[in-house]
Amino acid sequence: MDHLNLYLDLEPGERADLEVVAKSSLAFAHAIREIAYIVDPSLSIKIEFESGTEGSLSLNSVVKFIKEQIPDPVTRKVIIVTVALWFAKEFGAAVLGVVVSTILTDDPSISQQDVDRIANKVHELLQQDVGKRPVQEVYRELHKDPSVKGVGVTIDKAKRPDSIVPRNKFPERMGQAEEPIEEQKPRSRTERMMLTLISPVLQRNSNKWRFLSKDGTIYAAIKDEEFLNDIISGRANIPMRGGILLWADVEIIETKDMKNKVWVVSERNIIKVLDLITDGGSSDLFPIE
Repeated sequence: MDHLNLYLDLEPGERADLEVVAKSSLAFAHAIREIAYIVDPSLSIKIEFESGTEGSLSLNSVVKFIKEQIPDPVTRKVIIVTVALWFAKEFGAAVLGVVVSTILTDDPSISQQDVDRIANKVHELLQQDVGKRPVQEVYRELHKDPSVKGVGVTIDKAKRPDSIVPRNKFPERMGQAEEPIEEQKPRSRTERMMLTLISPVLQRNSNKWRFLSKDGTIYAAIKDEEFLNDIISGRANIPMRGGILLWADVEIIETKDMKNKVWVVSERNIIKVLDLITDGGSSDLFPIE
């Protein structure tokens, strides 16, 4: 059976924070499962956690390959080596070679050809950042607890790892946490515009009028109740048809596109019609202010 243990190196006499241990353990389990799935989607593993001794905590996340039906030891070793390298003190091709040879030294079922296959596959997984995010989360959680002075991975739960990532390396390993997207309230401004009527809505509903403006074709709700009453009731005595010009104050409401970090127009409202111009000139009902 192959084991894979997360080892926490603690300050003398200190005990790790329970919440930190729990969250980092879950992240470690997530990393193992993500890597295992990419290597072999049919793989089923069981992860157990055991407490360690004072001064250290081996989260003996014993990677039990429940499917003994996976006869290929190369598959199992690829997962173990990949996880181990995410928690190696140094990165690089040389480190990959050392980790592979160390893990495989005492396994007679692994040939030199297998070693090459494992190294190539592990290199591919690391290049594709498989498991990177959950591993970053492990470092991020452990960084919260000052009693944790290092972390490493070992295949022998009774042995301290040869390579331990010191606490001062945690920040560069944990990456930047994604900042929560703060919802920003819409903003509004008022602009005086000349609009060419394309299509009016001569009834009270939520439908918007269509105009041609300096910004192209726009749709706007009429919020000028006096104007709307005069038009709908016929008091304005102006037939609503395309081509009529409106000189109006337009409320422009914008919302923040959080993905592209830009403000976009989400709504337009005509809050005051200052003048309405037909072929015969300005309307006396709507003089220019």
